[in-house]
Amino acid sequence: MISVQPHEFASDETMFDKLVRMQHFGLPTRLLDVSRNALVALFFATEPGPIGSEPSDGIVTAFAIPSELEKHYDSDSVSCIANLANMTSEEKDGIYRSIDRRLRLAESLNEDISSDKNIKKFNKDGGVERLLQFIRVEKPHFQPIMNPIDLLVPYYVHPKMSNRRILAQSGAFIIYGFDRPKNRFFPYQIEETQFAVPQSEKSHIREALGNIGIDESTLFPEIDKAAARIENDYKTRERMG
Repeated sequence: MISVQPHEFASDETMFDKLVRMQHFGLPTRLLDVSRNALVALFFATEPGPIGSEPSDGIVTAFAIPSELEKHYDSDSVSCIANLANMTSEEKDGIYRSIDRRLRLAESLNEDISSDKNIKKFNKDGGVERLLQFIRVEKPHFQPIMNPIDLLVPYYVHPKMSNRRILAQSGAFIIYGFDRPKNRFFPYQIEETQFAVPQSEKSHIREALGNIGIDESTLFPEIDKAAARIENDYKTRERMG
């Protein structure tokens, strides 16, 4: 995407910035859009779905974020995960195998994988050294002390509030690294609680949200979105009258 639209990314300083922009334009990334405003989340949960699809209930998911997993856009831990997007599938597989191998070894020796000794060994692995190269493009003084655990845990990230849509939607992101190896305990977890939004209530909820200023016109402030809304409004009126 960067190669075909380089001008769109000219102001982005980090790989996380680039992933946010890619997400904005609809490209799948390792980011999950979230909102700090529960009513904004409710608006998206009342999406009617594609034309012709079967009606279905919506879901609002609430995430309980431990303070240890809360980061800002310039965090080193966020840079480590974000730059996995620069790696090939083979390189990422190699790093994951290295993490799994070192977890097993540390467990068998009753050691902490996050000890200085184990971190130093991990950062000398070939795939990890390649990842460090990408991180140093944005952070030249980044030290080879990457903790393997940082590539396994999701982080809640406060982004730069420089995007109109992020501002309008009280947006933030959860960035995901590798899947955690099964049957292994991690002290910090992001707990999820889901709330069902009945399909039969979606239109009523949307109307109520609109009455307090939460609708497409406020959540999607870009001009192309405004043009699409105006076009859709005219088509709707033509069908009705």
